[in-house]
Amino acid sequence: MHRITPKVVALIVAVVAFATAAFAQPASDHLACYGVKDPVRKGPSTLTLMNASVTQSCRIGSRAQLVCLETETSNVVPTPRGGGPTPGNVGQFLCYKLFCPKPFPPAAEMTDEFGGTRVVRFSAAQFLCAPATRSTETTGSTTTSTTLAPSSCDFNSDERRCEGTCGNGGHCSAITSGGACECRTTPCGDADAPECNGFCGAGEACTFDLTGCSCLNIP
Repeated sequence: MHRITPKVVALIVAVVAFATAAFAQPASDHLACYGVKDPVRKGPSTLTLMNASVTQSCRIGSRAQLVCLETETSNVVPTPRGGGPTPGNVGQFLCYKLFCPKPFPPAAEMTDEFGGTRVVRFSAAQFLCAPATRSTETTGSTTTSTTLAPSSCDFNSDERRCEGTCGNGGHCSAITSGGACECRTTPCGDADAPECNGFCGAGEACTFDLTGCSCLNIP
């Protein structure tokens, strides 16, 4: 018969305590997403997506629109229904506006802690999120805004159009929110949604719709 020494007992207690503490620690298993001003503009990108047995040819916007940070939740009131996958840290993501044609993924039964189990139906694509690293340090921007300081760019209220000239290759274009104009260097079709700070024709404004940014006549 083998005797269990005090040292072995102490070791077992320490291992159990460590394991219990490790499992008790909450995980950053949620994502909190925030709008972001991305100073780096890249060219348009196309890509093929494969998920839920569906393959789509899509394109993504030129700047990140959201940043999603791994997040720990607590004190949820009322108590959620529960369910979903085993908790685990999920990482950080930068998300870009995503444009995909049909078909979309088929309806699926999904489960999470807030809504429990239910059938969800997919509609238009919204964002593609790419894994990212995060630092508390800030870096200086090496790019300039696509909105330029106005020179002689003004709104002609009689003819309902923007008139004037802009430096640095800019175009005098209407601001969607009202009777004002500014100099812009980005074509409306290449502008980031939903801001749509792109230029159009003299009597048009760059506006956001479900497919992205497009030029519409000024009423």
